[in-house]
Amino acid sequence: MKKRNISICVICALGLQAVASGVLQAAEPIRPPESLELVHPLVYSYDEMFNFDIEAYLASQAPHLLPYAEHISHWAGYSSISPRVLITLIEQHSGIITDAKADEARMQRPFASLSSKLGFNAQLQDVSHQLAERIYSGQKLPEAREFIQNHDADPLGYLFSQNSEFARPVVQQVRFNQLYQKLFAEDFKAAQVKIRQPESRLLAGPANGFLQFPFPTGQSWHVGGAHTNTGSGSYPMSSLDMSQGGGWGSNQSGVWVAASAAGSFKRHSSCFAEVVHSGGWSTTYYHLMNIQYGTGATVYKNTRIANPANSKAQALCNGGSSTGPHQHWSLKQNGSWTHLHGVYLSGWQISATGSSYDTNCSRYYLTKNGVKRCAGYFSH
Repeated sequence: MKKRNISICVICALGLQAVASGVLQAAEPIRPPESLELVHPLVYSYDEMFNFDIEAYLASQAPHLLPYAEHISHWAGYSSISPRVLITLIEQHSGIITDAKADEARMQRPFASLSSKLGFNAQLQDVSHQLAERIYSGQKLPEAREFIQNHDADPLGYLFSQNSEFARPVVQQVRFNQLYQKLFAEDFKAAQVKIRQPESRLLAGPANGFLQFPFPTGQSWHVGGAHTNTGSGSYPMSSLDMSQGGGWGSNQSGVWVAASAAGSFKRHSSCFAEVVHSGGWSTTYYHLMNIQYGTGATVYKNTRIANPANSKAQALCNGGSSTGPHQHWSLKQNGSWTHLHGVYLSGWQISATGSSYDTNCSRYYLTKNGVKRCAGYFSH
């Protein structure tokens, strides 16, 4: 697969020549670089998705952390944050990647003071969410589907400055880069090219007819209001919730989630999957059970890929929130969540200019052949 590097990148090459091997000297001044060479993306690229096997890496380098492989995979996919970045942050703040004898206290706080939560999965969810929130904090433009990445926000620097009780942010960034190179030496060498940060620009959505509603043709499902991937805020509203109804414990075995377009399948966890399509687009499917495919499988448009989970425990296999059986469907471009305003699903063009879950028909509606519909049941 052609590599698609994302433009959100962490600071690299921060005066590493001034860093003693393995350990920073506290008295040594750390000077910011005159220029930033961009070498390892913060956003989870499709290339990394299919070529970096989290479970295989942990089996080789940190077998004591294998029970957490799916947690890392899930939250990397859900947040759009590179799992290699998350693994590096864990090693930087708790050392448990390379220390197989880490005590329970460190295992429960893998990111240490970067998160106030307690528990491996809780801290992982929190830190990945903090980074994603910082990335997507660009200004919302209601009249157009414009993808904005907050290039000036420096998500890692912000995370360090807001949450860490340790060294100054610039010192931590130097240490981060040092550890990233150590943990992923071959990957780092392959990525030592300067990645141009594209300007914020208007992006045409997928062509009309490219994406279908993520349920089998001929069926009718309830489609709710657009919302952000996390369900809070107003940009980018990348997601829709869809269901055929039924509460926890209801029979969902005959209810199928279908691929919106053809592509390569990625199984992030037992309840969360993604299909990477042509043109740099991908679609994600959350709150699932009975996933039918594994990572790398080819699926086609309208392929039945899973059922909506009929238990809360399965719907939230690694945490989150859900009120009943449904699928949380989202759209990405080049690994990053993208606004749904102007996007076509089964010929219906989405208009979404309000905030998350806003179903006011003046701000959220779908149109097709001159017909305007608000939140409710839709069919292909």
